[in-house]
Amino acid sequence: MKLKLFLSIITICQFSGCGVYEAQVNDSIEDRNQGIENRVTSLENKIDALKQELNQLDTKNNQLEMMIQSQARDKSKQKLKSNNSENAKDSFESSFELLRKGDYVSAEIALREYIKDFPMGSYTDDAKYWLAESLFSQDKYSEALDIFNEIIIEYPGSEKMMESILKSGFSYQEMGDLSSAEAIFMRVIRDYPNSSASSLAEERLKKIQR
Repeated sequence: MKLKLFLSIITICQFSGCGVYEAQVNDSIEDRNQGIENRVTSLENKIDALKQELNQLDTKNNQLEMMIQSQARDKSKQKLKSNNSENAKDSFESSFELLRKGDYVSAEIALREYIKDFPMGSYTDDAKYWLAESLFSQDKYSEALDIFNEIIIEYPGSEKMMESILKSGFSYQEMGDLSSAEAIFMRVIRDYPNSSASSLAEERLKKIQR
């Protein structure tokens, strides 16, 4: 009886020891799995951080490329503008030279071409004024008047404003519209006193009023 009891106790102890050992093994496995999971999570976080850095680098690279392209376009525009400005100046001067020589027909053609090629050029208002002068010199008074009036309306700050107003009066006078010419000459005298244009307007006005 005592022997059986002893064997039972031994057996119970053996099974109990196995249970404890198994629990320890399971705990160790869980700890190891948890450690692996933690490392995986850490690696994933690092990968996400690297992705963000790469995205930021891509964004910066794109911005840099856009800035470089924009600067290149600006330089190209500046160069083109400079070339256009030089071409416009040369074209205007050659057209004016024809007018100065008295070749009004060729000057008219050249000035019209300039205005078509450089509609927003620095010399466009001057070109229109001299075009009107070339037309006036060919007795094309109505066409000249249209362009003088165009300058008055479209280029209020032009240096040719005073002359354009005066020459519009000349055009009216040559066309026989003396009342309009008189009104223009009186405007010049009023708006530009003590000027060469005012003196010419007074002379013309006296002739009309005789």
